[in-house]
Amino acid sequence: MASTQFPKFSGKVTKRGDVDYEAQSYQYASSSYLKEGIIQPAAIINAADESDVIKAIKYAKDNNIAVAIRTGGHQYSGASSTSGKNIQLDLSYTYRDFTWENDDCTIVTLGVSFSLDEFNKSLGGKKRFVPHGQCQNVHVGGHLHTGGYGQLGRSFGLFSDHIIKFRIITADGEPRWVKRGEVGDADLFYAVLGGSPGNFGVITHITLQVHRDEDYPNSRGFRAVYPWGRHRLQALLDVMVEMAEDENFPGDFDYCVTVLSEPLSSTLEEEIETNYDKKFRKQDPVVVWCPVIFVFVQWANLQGAQQEYDPTFVHKVKHAGGSIRHVEVHDTKHVPISQLTRHWIFPIAREFELPYIKRTYTSNSKSQRLKDLKWSELISRQIDGVEHGVSVSAQFQHFGGSKSRFHLNGVNSPTSFSWRDTNISYTIDAFYNHDHQHERAIKWQQGNDKLVGKPDAAFCEHDRRVLWGSHDLDLSANKEYYYDKHPEGKYERLCEIKKRHDPTGVFTPNRFCIGLPVPDPAGGVSSASKFEAQPATVRIKHAGLEIIEKVAAVIEMSVEDKFWKLTSMKREEGKPVPLWDTWKVEGHDEIETES
Repeated sequence: MASTQFPKFSGKVTKRGDVDYEAQSYQYASSSYLKEGIIQPAAIINAADESDVIKAIKYAKDNNIAVAIRTGGHQYSGASSTSGKNIQLDLSYTYRDFTWENDDCTIVTLGVSFSLDEFNKSLGGKKRFVPHGQCQNVHVGGHLHTGGYGQLGRSFGLFSDHIIKFRIITADGEPRWVKRGEVGDADLFYAVLGGSPGNFGVITHITLQVHRDEDYPNSRGFRAVYPWGRHRLQALLDVMVEMAEDENFPGDFDYCVTVLSEPLSSTLEEEIETNYDKKFRKQDPVVVWCPVIFVFVQWANLQGAQQEYDPTFVHKVKHAGGSIRHVEVHDTKHVPISQLTRHWIFPIAREFELPYIKRTYTSNSKSQRLKDLKWSELISRQIDGVEHGVSVSAQFQHFGGSKSRFHLNGVNSPTSFSWRDTNISYTIDAFYNHDHQHERAIKWQQGNDKLVGKPDAAFCEHDRRVLWGSHDLDLSANKEYYYDKHPEGKYERLCEIKKRHDPTGVFTPNRFCIGLPVPDPAGGVSSASKFEAQPATVRIKHAGLEIIEKVAAVIEMSVEDKFWKLTSMKREEGKPVPLWDTWKVEGHDEIETES
C-alpha cells in the first residue's frame, strides 16, 4: 500500500509487533482490548520535535492513511487513537515552551504538552489561574479540544473560552497561527474549538488570557468528604436542583458532588498489583478506597474587594451533607483562587486497565421538572442499587443560570462547543471486574438511560452529550447528541470546514470524526450532511476501525477515573496513608476533621 518509504524520525517509533508495543500503547486503551485488535495503531511516533510532526503528516498524506493525535493523559474511549494501517502521533513531550507575554502576567503562550498539574503550578507561581479540569495527567492539547470543563465552569467558563489564538499544522504540513476575532481565521477557530478533537490538524501552542488572584481578594472554598449514604446524596442533589431553580443565582458559586461506590474486589486489586502496577506504575501506591461522597463549593468573589461573602449557600450544603464529615477546605477564611484550583485537582495518576461503561448527560431542564419527576431520588436509588461486581463513579455539577459564565461565554461564541444552556451535567461510570459482569454494567447503565432523552424522562427530554464524555462513538450517526443547532447548521458548517482543510482525511483516524459517511438504509453510503461521501480509497483506511462498534459497547477507562483514593498504601512503608495526607496543598494549614 505504501507509496513512500517509512521516514526516519528523531523520536522513538514503536511498531505493531515490537517487544515494547503493548507497554507503549496501553495508555491509548486497555491492553485486554489491544489483544482483540481494536486499538492498535500501525506505529506510535513519539515526536521529538516539529520535524517529526511534519514528517508524520506528509507520510500519512502520501500513503492515504490517517494520523491520530495524543498529547498525554487519558482518552480511554479511543477517540485519540486509531487502528489498521493508521499511525499514532504522541506529543506528550514535544511542545513544552512557556512564555509570559506581558508584564502583568495575564497573557501566556505555552505548548500543548504540559499536563494540567504542571500548567496549574506554573500559573500558581505567579498567583494566576484559569478555569480547567481536575485531571492532573490530562495534557493541555487534548483539554482545549473538548472545552476544558472543570470546577470553575460557572464562575469563569471553559478553559477554551480563554484562548486568544492557537498555532496549528494542517494537512498541508504548514504551521499557522489562528486568532480569535480575525475574519480570515473564523472558520478554523470555530471548528478546532468544538468540532471533533484532532480532526483539523495538530495544535502545537496556544495563547491564553488568565486571571489574577488579587482581583478576587475575598474568594472562599469548601471541600469535604462524607460517608456514602443514599439519602445524603439525594439531599446534596436537592440543593443543586434548588440552585437551578433560581435563574439569577449569583455567578460566584460553583457546586460539584462526586460519588464513588464500594470498592472492587481484593482479587482485582491483587491482579492490578501483579499484572499492571509492576509493569507500568512501579512508583505509585496500591489503592484501597471506600464508598464516599465528595463535595466542592467555590465562591469566586467576582465583584472584588467591596463584595462580602454570604455563607448561606454553603450552610445549606453542609446541612444536606450532615455533621459527619472530613473537611479539607473551610469557607470561614479567604483562600486565593489559584490555591483553590490546586485543591480541586486530583492528586493521583488515573490510569488502570479496567473496562467500564460510560455515560455523560447534560440537561437544560428547569428545577420544577427535576422536582416533579423526582430525579435526585431516582439517581440516588440507582447508585445505591448497583449490582455486586459493578462499582460506580459519578460526578454532578451545576453550570446554569443567567449569571453563569459558562452560559454567557457561549452567547455569540466564536467556538462551536455545544449545549451552553446546560443547567446540570453529570458523568456516571460503571466499572466491572470480570467479563461475566459486563452485562450487569450494561443493564445498570440502561437504567440510567431511562432518565434521559424522552418526554417523561426525569433528567432531560433530549439526550445531550459532550465530546470528552462520549459514547456511541459513530459521530456522524449520533451528531444530534453532540452538536446543538445554534447557530443553525453547526454540524454542516463543521463538515464544510473539514472538507476544505483536510479533504483526504489525514486527520480522520476513527469514526468519532467530522464528516464521515453514514450508512444508507437503502444500502451503500450516503453523504454526511454536505460532506461528500468519501472515495473508496479513503473509506478503506478506516475499514479496520471496528473500534467504534466494539468500544461503544465497552468503553474503557481508568479505574481511578473519578475514583478518588480515600486510603492508599505506601509500598515502602506498608502503612495506610489517608487521602488527606496526600492531598494537602503546599503552604496550607493542616486538615481538620469535623464530626
